[in-house]
Amino acid sequence: MLNFFKINDPNRLIIIFLVLLCLRGLLTFQGLSTTLFELKWLLLGQRSAEGFFMYKEIFDYTGPLSVFFYSVIDQIFGKSQHAHHIISTFWLFLNAIIFNGFLKKNKIFSENNNLPALFFVLCAVAIPDFMVLSPQIMSLPFLLMGLSKILDRIANETTDVLFLYTGIHVGIATLFYPPAITYFFIFLISFFLFSSSKLRRIGLYFNGFLIPLVLISCFFYWNDNGSNAWHALVNRGLFGQEINYLSEIKNYSSFRIPILTGSAAMIVTLFSSYFTSFQNKAAKVMLLMVVGALIVIWLDIETSPVQMLYFVPSLTFFLVHLMLMLRKGWIKRLIPLMVVGVLIVAPYLSYDQLNMNGMMVKKGTDKFSKMRIMLLSDNLSMLHGQELASPFLDAQLSKEKIATLDDSISAQTLLKVIKQAPPAVIIDDWMLIPEIFSVLPELSKEYRKQKDGYYVRISN
Repeated sequence: MLNFFKINDPNRLIIIFLVLLCLRGLLTFQGLSTTLFELKWLLLGQRSAEGFFMYKEIFDYTGPLSVFFYSVIDQIFGKSQHAHHIISTFWLFLNAIIFNGFLKKNKIFSENNNLPALFFVLCAVAIPDFMVLSPQIMSLPFLLMGLSKILDRIANETTDVLFLYTGIHVGIATLFYPPAITYFFIFLISFFLFSSSKLRRIGLYFNGFLIPLVLISCFFYWNDNGSNAWHALVNRGLFGQEINYLSEIKNYSSFRIPILTGSAAMIVTLFSSYFTSFQNKAAKVMLLMVVGALIVIWLDIETSPVQMLYFVPSLTFFLVHLMLMLRKGWIKRLIPLMVVGVLIVAPYLSYDQLNMNGMMVKKGTDKFSKMRIMLLSDNLSMLHGQELASPFLDAQLSKEKIATLDDSISAQTLLKVIKQAPPAVIIDDWMLIPEIFSVLPELSKEYRKQKDGYYVRISN
């Protein structure tokens, strides 16, 4: 079966794309719920597309480039989950093509083939919420391009731009997904351990990394938003209160089949004396990528199966090497069938588990026709099918902002933001609206209380 993809023919990539479409279609037919993180990203796109500034007028910690993409998608397609799924399908396939391409370019395997693209897709599809257009999946192609430059350097390419571009790629990935900054250090270690790099070129790597970060910082400071962005992205996004809809153990367990399969392939290949010197160095870089994935998951304040995406390149690398080193007839036929089979059934085995552990939007909580809502609650499900009509999204940042309303400038800024697009309904599970109304009496005159925690706008 795998012999078809061992042929080094670009047309085989079309078949791999069709495999991806079929697997996504089967999961869609099964019926997929919206995850709470996915709902948040849809709301971010809607709110930012209305012209509100991230971090100053939308209280959340999502990376700025991710929010920009969500905004563009919302402007073109509206708040469409289907649009996110379609775009993420192509984005995932783009990752597979990039990974497949640079492995062939550097002749990582004993024979050029398209197996890396196939196993990349199969491993990614095994992630239960792989269909979402997450900051993780949007950051990954830039990390893969950075990884490509690392392998180029190990292959003795020594141009200055190689180091500069590696830094730029990691910097862009960090702006999509801040915990991806981990790979800045992973790639730096790789440069030192597996190649002889001059300090001047390492300086270019640092400069490349800083270029996108400095540019986005200038943008935020120009718009008087620098301190808000720093607090949201660093203080909150990297060191704030954790959001654990799923326990760490169950998060890893949701990806247990690819992890176990890839780990077995890793052990077999590393102890087989199969690798050449160059392949051995590449394998060690892939092991460092696994370490990077573990650190990213530990650093991220969110717990979500989509984080497992960072394991996919390394697992794919070792699985393909295992497939190519099989020589005995029955083993050569049986092992690939078993590996492909378990990877295909993996998401079906874990999706029910996620439904039981609070990852999904509870659609039964919808109480309204489509309305503009200000939500002061940890229950984001209430915004499913609705429009976000306030800056309050992340609970910790929102409560911190409300606590600063004693400052007149903060209070007037909040009033201005709310009045730009006033909500029709206010839902206050935190019971903080009385505090907001006390410092913003103009706002209190526009709403009447129907019951505890529930306010409606007075019609003119």
